[in-house]
Amino acid sequence: MTSHTRMPNIADVRPAAAPLRTPYHSLSGAEDMLVPDWAQRRSVYRSSGRTLYVVETDRLDEARGDLKRLDRAGWNVSVSERLAGDRTQIALTRKELARAA
Repeated sequence: MTSHTRMPNIADVRPAAAPLRTPYHSLSGAEDMLVPDWAQRRSVYRSSGRTLYVVETDRLDEARGDLKRLDRAGWNVSVSERLAGDRTQIALTRKELARAA
């Protein structure tokens, strides 16, 4: 009689993926994403374990409250000078977590 060893299903072995966290998740305060109306043009750049979110808007006054919330939620918020026209560029990256020595 031959015995068979059950090979584990890859889903049984792989750890659950961490939930995706973006500035838009931080604004929603939940598992959902909230892309505010002021975030008119959005880009994402990834490299070396860092992600940069770039948002262009012509509604900076509307964005200010959300940008303060993002800062409190652990995001570096950098607002550039006005671009062509009335647009402003906003760069968002995660703040470095303090590491125990």
